[in-house]
Amino acid sequence: MKHQSLKVNGLSFTKRIYSSGFTLIELIVVVVILSILATIGTGFVVKTTESYQRTQTRAILVNSSRQALERMTRQLRVALPYSVRVTNAGSCIEFMPIAGGGNYFEPVPDNQNLAAATTTIAASPVSVDFGNPVYVAIGAMSAAEIYGATAVSRAGYAGGSITLNSAKRWQRNSVNKRYYLLDNPQAFCVVANVLRFYQGVNVANAGVDVAAASDIIARNVSSAAPFALAAGTENRNTAITISLDFSSGGETINFTQRVLIRNVP
Repeated sequence: MKHQSLKVNGLSFTKRIYSSGFTLIELIVVVVILSILATIGTGFVVKTTESYQRTQTRAILVNSSRQALERMTRQLRVALPYSVRVTNAGSCIEFMPIAGGGNYFEPVPDNQNLAAATTTIAASPVSVDFGNPVYVAIGAMSAAEIYGATAVSRAGYAGGSITLNSAKRWQRNSVNKRYYLLDNPQAFCVVANVLRFYQGVNVANAGVDVAAASDIIARNVSSAAPFALAAGTENRNTAITISLDFSSGGETINFTQRVLIRNVP
């Protein structure tokens, strides 16, 4: 507030002049309130942005994970049930894809009938549905009879209907007189947090050479026990349980999927 002196006709007057404005306390209060509002607004924007990014990351993670599991499921379902085995301390699932199959007419030489080993099997015409037939399997009841240098239920396929690479006496006959043409072993492995697919695995080896060439199916994959196997029988399907953790951008999603492979002896 200011005072102004005036003289009118020799008389003196004092006029009070009021000036408008803000006090220091009012300015401080306004600054504090604006700071609080700015902090709240910034936090809201940041949280909204982070939530959107997490949602996007989770969606991409779910899609890529499902694609990986679907590929594994499709390939495992065309495997010979008794060829599926878990190797490499549980980090790999190995199998032999079925390239074709059919029925043979007469019992093959086996350890029950003790017939002489032969290189030919009278069978229905060969139909190759997938891949490249490399082996013939008859009457297999476990992976130990399929893998190894001298597998009792596996022989080399030379072509025709059906010609073997060498004379063979089988462990047993198939109850339904079925033969299977098999491609080279394949495998899915979790190696250094990467899900890999291996082709042309050596059938004589006890496991998968993870240093060999492979295709990358997914990255940032982990699991204490990625693969579990419940072996099948003549009247029960082989069951494979896949449990994998897929991670990206701070998000982790666990997928557990069961694959059933129908046993047809």
